[in-house]
Amino acid sequence: MPIPESVNLAEQIDITATIDGGQVLTISKVLYKAAVNEPRSVTIQVSDKESLLKCRLGSILKIEVGRGGGIYNLNFEGIIKVIKPSNQTHTIVAMDRITSLATSEYVNYIESEVIGQDLYFLIKDAADYRDVNVTNTLLGSTIKATKAMALTGLQRRKEFIDKCIEYLVVSFDDEFHSNTDFVRYRYAIRSGNNFEIYLSDFKHNGAQPVLTISEDDANITGQGIVAQIDTTRLYNSVTAQSKGDSNLFKTVSNENSIKQYGPSSTLITLDTTNRGILENIAYETLQAFSTPTVSYAITMHNAEWLGLGDLVQLDVPMLEKDVILPVVAYETEIGDTLVTKLTLGEPELNLKDFVRQLQL
Repeated sequence: MPIPESVNLAEQIDITATIDGGQVLTISKVLYKAAVNEPRSVTIQVSDKESLLKCRLGSILKIEVGRGGGIYNLNFEGIIKVIKPSNQTHTIVAMDRITSLATSEYVNYIESEVIGQDLYFLIKDAADYRDVNVTNTLLGSTIKATKAMALTGLQRRKEFIDKCIEYLVVSFDDEFHSNTDFVRYRYAIRSGNNFEIYLSDFKHNGAQPVLTISEDDANITGQGIVAQIDTTRLYNSVTAQSKGDSNLFKTVSNENSIKQYGPSSTLITLDTTNRGILENIAYETLQAFSTPTVSYAITMHNAEWLGLGDLVQLDVPMLEKDVILPVVAYETEIGDTLVTKLTLGEPELNLKDFVRQLQL
């Protein structure tokens, strides 16, 4: 049976699903799940036995979606991992080829082939495996692998990639950012089988969102804009201590943050005996960590075109000012209606990574 048109769609969404490049499936529902640095999954429901019999574990499921000019991020290619037959509706689950990177044969990454190399291209080389398309990874970075990163040894490909991506962080020295702005690279297969390493610079003071969402947006459904406030990474008192002289330290605190959230202190050690450097890094760390990390979940119609890394602006009264954040996860379900649940978040550095970046 065809996919019904959502009551909120201006025109029909067309979906074509095939197995192993040829056999066409008749599907009644599709659920996409995607998150940064993880395999994307698609769950489909089929009602007829003929479609069920076409699906085999290990087969390649390909889905192409179109509305107008097509929907880039909902085109999918993946490996069938789960088949759940039942009396009426049968469920098929497929995952993109990042899952192959996660379960790959072990590779021995040795120092002579890793140290001094661009982390961006180390990730590209590790991802170039079993039909993963890496032709879109062209840009490179200025960040080189060092021995201290502990990247070498026997490991699966995704494990190596995840170690590299933790260090693939950009700092800025320009008029468009503050000096404590750091933005992480992320990776994903955002469409088809194309592996991408991308940077969503939401901290640029001229960042342009692809969509602005307000609380009175007619497309919002469910509970509206739901914020999750996380204080687990909040520090409102920072002590910076010299690694070579334990009696040499500097403490800075944010009294307003302490009154609002309660005291939360941390100690960082730095390889310096310069009091000015200790105080400066303690202050910059405090500036970055004295407020909670906030993410937002929004369920909407007509948002199926948004993909990982897209910048979205929130214009809601509960915020002191409008914020621009990247999409870090989404779930899109196409059935009787078409609904997308977006997760917008600021992929913050942890304290250790932040201090390391300040010292580079």
